[in-house]
Amino acid sequence: METKNYTVAVDLGSSSVVVAVGETRDDGRMHVAAVVSKPVEGVNAGRIDNIELVSRAIREAVSEVEAQLGIRITEAYAGISGDFVRCARHTDHVYVFDPETGVSQRDVDALFDRMRNVQAPDDETIMERIPQNYMVDDSQEVKNPVGSFGKKLSSTFNFILCHKTPIQRLDMALKRLSIKMLGVFSDALATPEAVLLPEEKEEGVAVVDLGAGVTDVTVYYRNVVRYTVSIPMGASAINRDIRTMGVPEKHVESLKRRYGSAVAELAPEDKLIRVNGRTAREAKDILLRNLATVIEARATDIAEFVQQEIKDSGYASKLAYGIVLTGGSAQLKDLDELFRRVTETDVRVAVPDVGIAEESGELAANPAYATAVGILLKGAAQGACAVVEFVAPAASAPAASAPAAQPAAPVRPAPAQPRPAQPRPAASEPRRGFVPPAAQPAAQPAPQPAPAPRPAQPRAAQPRPVQPQPEAPAPTAQPVARIPARQPAPQQEPPRIEPRQPLAAQPEPEEERPVVIDSRRKRDWSSIFQKAFDKVNQSFTAAEDEEI
Repeated sequence: METKNYTVAVDLGSSSVVVAVGETRDDGRMHVAAVVSKPVEGVNAGRIDNIELVSRAIREAVSEVEAQLGIRITEAYAGISGDFVRCARHTDHVYVFDPETGVSQRDVDALFDRMRNVQAPDDETIMERIPQNYMVDDSQEVKNPVGSFGKKLSSTFNFILCHKTPIQRLDMALKRLSIKMLGVFSDALATPEAVLLPEEKEEGVAVVDLGAGVTDVTVYYRNVVRYTVSIPMGASAINRDIRTMGVPEKHVESLKRRYGSAVAELAPEDKLIRVNGRTAREAKDILLRNLATVIEARATDIAEFVQQEIKDSGYASKLAYGIVLTGGSAQLKDLDELFRRVTETDVRVAVPDVGIAEESGELAANPAYATAVGILLKGAAQGACAVVEFVAPAASAPAASAPAAQPAAPVRPAPAQPRPAQPRPAASEPRRGFVPPAAQPAAQPAPQPAPAPRPAQPRAAQPRPVQPQPEAPAPTAQPVARIPARQPAPQQEPPRIEPRQPLAAQPEPEEERPVVIDSRRKRDWSSIFQKAFDKVNQSFTAAEDEEI
């Protein structure tokens, strides 16, 4: 039976969870074998508030994928997004070892070692370190510094940080399903991998991933991630505004997708749509122009927030390819036109079609799957996930299902029959490794008394206990020379580290203090949202007057 190298991705959003499974082909492209999306509750702006509801939704999605592929998922990569994910820049430098011969790879490695010494604040963890540029003697910016002449090599790194608590809760939700989280990626870094072409990354582009509770913005320029941010507002804010029009909550999403528009003037002026209530008397007619007016007000706020973040990145004038919209909420009608009017730049809506096989295009051709496919691509670069493949159902289906739940497929048929015998379990249990760690020592002493009575020779039994006693001092030669072998660890301490160079002081004697990234610069989202709410209320009042 051919074993497949599957990669599993779990994309937990504020309104849905997407589980995708893919396999890397020989040509390096990803074949998406299965994608399942399920609604989820208990997530607020990317943060897990109710782990019971989240685990239940993930279990439903995982079970459906397992049934489609005939596997049991035991490992997966996950994505995370929210205003608890941020980027921070840090600049550092090293002095070139031999200025006469120029910058060498040794100098570049020394600079990376210094960046690895940088620490996050106590409540955050560093997810990725991304070099932004290299400077030689603070005057010449180079793409590849090796071979350049100068005395000092400096660089600015972009650190992607995340609060520890959201990651721990996500890991806990997967552990409840007996799934090990091999890695966690920022959604803002995973999504572009599935929607951006190499020339877009090179010439400059901003990816806007519109979710239900969070909008992620990622800025690329010269093939480098320059800026990432998560805005704690998404399509759920639009749904709440539509709900205030007297539309039952169960009809809001379908009404928005089927009849809504992000540009009011593009909606028909005199067309009505009837929305059913609890009874026929409660049915309500809504003018589509009024519905579009409410949607446009909130969508404009999101577009303005995105535009402000792109300006804050410092690369607003360098985005030759404009903005790429993706995510489940990017399917809203005329949303690209609204962003085009607000940002005054080129805008396109993208589906995950980069890095995947052609036969996977139809299955994954949905903006809502962009992040899950991006996690697949980043996870496959680190390694495949361990899954248990079930044997194809034969005539004896119950007999095949029992052993399939325990080990992998190749091990199942052999231990199925000989398990009652004692010698075989002793050989099969060590193969499982860490599955029954406590059972192995109990199984090993059982065979030891058995061979002892078999020789039944007291002469051989007496000298044997005497021999290990003189041999006991001999093993004193086991003060193994591994302790000196660990000396590279102290060598890793960079002797040339200056603790806080961003504060301007150069070489100082205190070299052991690690550099700590500055704490988060908080935005006053409450006041920003309050202004947005006032604007929406004014627009909604105008819509009601027009309907009357």
